[in-house]
Amino acid sequence: MTDGHTDERDALASHSRRDVLRTASIGALTAGFAGCLDGASNSTGTTSSGAGATARWAGTQNPDTTCWDFGEDPSEAPEDCGLVYPVFELKRRLDAREDAPDMALIDSKELCSEQSCMSKLDSKVIQLGSSSVANSAKIWPENEIWSIPYTFPVHERASIGYSFVHPTTWEDYWVPFAKKYNVVPIGFDPPGYRAHLIGTGSDPGTPVTSPADFENRKIRTTQSEVISTAFDELGMNPVTISFSDTLQGMKSGVVDGLEIITPYAVAGQITSITAQVTLTQWAPGLDPIWCRVDFLKDLSETKRAAFAEVTANLAEQSIQRTDRMYERFQGLSPDAPVEGSNFHTQGPDDGPVQVNWLSEADLKAWRDPVNPADNRDLYDDAIGRVHDEFTDGFFDQLHDIARESGVPNQSKNFTLNAWWDDYLDQI
Repeated sequence: MTDGHTDERDALASHSRRDVLRTASIGALTAGFAGCLDGASNSTGTTSSGAGATARWAGTQNPDTTCWDFGEDPSEAPEDCGLVYPVFELKRRLDAREDAPDMALIDSKELCSEQSCMSKLDSKVIQLGSSSVANSAKIWPENEIWSIPYTFPVHERASIGYSFVHPTTWEDYWVPFAKKYNVVPIGFDPPGYRAHLIGTGSDPGTPVTSPADFENRKIRTTQSEVISTAFDELGMNPVTISFSDTLQGMKSGVVDGLEIITPYAVAGQITSITAQVTLTQWAPGLDPIWCRVDFLKDLSETKRAAFAEVTANLAEQSIQRTDRMYERFQGLSPDAPVEGSNFHTQGPDDGPVQVNWLSEADLKAWRDPVNPADNRDLYDDAIGRVHDEFTDGFFDQLHDIARESGVPNQSKNFTLNAWWDDYLDQI
């Protein structure tokens, strides 16, 4: 199914937001992550001061294991960095500008877990929060649609980010989403695919490449209902425990492995007890920074424009970095693990994790039982919820957008053509 928006990106390509953003000065970038909260709170829970509004952010990302810049050579990356995520860079860039709102980073251990931060956002304790689309579905069930396996084509990471911020997606999904929940995505990590990991205590000693190899294994997963449904269909045993308990759970045998966005396995030191990672390419690994709409609307026009400019730049760069981050920095490519990469140096005993790059026949065994094109009934609730609440036919639009001719063949060629500030007046 196609719609009238399909060719819109081609029409916009010659005048992308990136061209506009390049004309504005970012200013000299300065370091420092510390934030302060002064002044009285207004109706949105935002703290105001003489310098303007301050946005409180919380999430599970740790500055000690998170970075933004990484070199072409994996050995050039900052020491201990396992996760490439923009939130600390966002604060750095906002701090460098006099016209931008302030941002305060709240240690999530003091506030919430990966499964509860979004409730803090709903209750105005924070204005910005990070949670994967899969975990966020516990609070915002329409987001289940993003985790339906094989909605996005395999080996095309750029299609994930491209579809997530496509003009049609903004108009038909994020605008009605924001109207219902008062939240929009204003950033995200480089989008990739979730993968399946097997712990050292459950390693069969031979490559685990098929659903049959995972049958009856206890695999930790997220709160997502559609992922659990797909697990059941493939014969796996889904187990829901907190991410913080997963490391100990794999050591003790409570779980045999997990399904995860792979950078978080590195940052959480789970790769240290991982024997194998199987690249099933089955669902998007995407962890947005969510922002309250009332916070954005309460900003002065100048601060809102600066915030839009900085977040748009980071979003475009996140998608552009996707292929390089996964293939070189993570080392998840056909010749994996790449020497010096995360999965080469941060496995058991600081050695490599066995990376299973699947053939087309292997992928077919994973895809055929759960592919929504042929098994739509598995996801009737998730699809119907969005079609009833937001836009009828959106899932079919999303499926087509991910396969349209405008998807760049490499993520580095992506340009951002639509962003939250283009649609704020519609919310």
